[in-house]
Amino acid sequence: MDGGGRSLGARALLSLISVGAMSRGDLGERLGLSPATTTRTVRPLIEAGLIEEQPPVEVGGPGRPTRLLAVAPNSATVAGIKLTADRLYAVLTDPLGEVLIDDSLPLIETDAESVTSLIASVVMRLAERSGRRPDAIGISLGAAVVGRRTVVVAAFLGWRDVPLAAMITEATGLPCAVANDVRAFAYAEAWFGAGRGKSPFALVTLGAGIGCGIVVGGEILSGAKGAAGSVGHLPVDPTGPSCEIGHPGCARALASTAGILRASAEHLGCAVEELSLERLLSPGMRRGSGVDDVLRRAALAAGRVVGTLIAYVDPELVVVSGEGIALVEAYRETFEKEVDGLRHWAAAPVPVLLRPFEFDEWARGAAALALEQWTVVAGDR
Repeated sequence: MDGGGRSLGARALLSLISVGAMSRGDLGERLGLSPATTTRTVRPLIEAGLIEEQPPVEVGGPGRPTRLLAVAPNSATVAGIKLTADRLYAVLTDPLGEVLIDDSLPLIETDAESVTSLIASVVMRLAERSGRRPDAIGISLGAAVVGRRTVVVAAFLGWRDVPLAAMITEATGLPCAVANDVRAFAYAEAWFGAGRGKSPFALVTLGAGIGCGIVVGGEILSGAKGAAGSVGHLPVDPTGPSCEIGHPGCARALASTAGILRASAEHLGCAVEELSLERLLSPGMRRGSGVDDVLRRAALAAGRVVGTLIAYVDPELVVVSGEGIALVEAYRETFEKEVDGLRHWAAAPVPVLLRPFEFDEWARGAAALALEQWTVVAGDR
């Protein structure tokens, strides 16, 4: 076991998932193991069909071709579940992050027992449709989560101190991990997306809330109480409006979808329900009374969050995504000017990638949590 309680086998599997195929030498170096110990660690995983040796790769110069180790695509199937206030998104993926099948359905009853039953039935239905039974389940939601087990508070569902992982395991018989949705999304992007091989790597999401996930060496930074990356209520403009809980000029008040709609409705003299971010971003609406100012201020606030994050963390790459990504795309110059203005004069610019967004990406992030859970069980075989 390592200091974090993972066996060497689990660490090997997790490294090959998060980094990709590598030689025995590279794997041993990453794990801090001697060649002999690396071989002893890998052999049972190969015999169990969890790791496979890929065809030799020619290397420049003298020496034998290198055989790379990789996680076998059929070695596992995991389920990822993303919960919103009114909908459930589900996917099954393989260990390489490929989505095998997906589904979504309305979340009508939101008490923990009803949601648990719904998740169990959805996972069973996906297994029947795909012919592949999951080995583990990951669940992500907009919540504070401790120990990958307990939802401390999920305001949009009215939950407090819900032992969701234990409830799902009891209902399905499968190991389960639960995490904040942004951190789960950051895992998937770090392991299977643009953030692969980048360390530190940061993901910022814009939408119903403002969130951040930070990944170092393929591991998510959760913090002492599971709240790392909670940037939504950071003050970005002291003259700005207050959020719903009274913080003046915080990122959520200015750049969340709800904050943008609320400020625009005040300028237009209409009900919030009459507006959408898509409608506000249309050329005709942006020429409307005060709407352009609201949107530009929101893009500036988003840039201030990203620029501050870069100053603190110095990541190799920042990905910005979420339902509100269209705002940054429309006001990219404003956003980038603010990011660059917060950069130390001696620091090199950090690439910021705007990533298109689909809701099943949240569920794919949850599946990455399940993969991590699977490695713990599979690595002990």
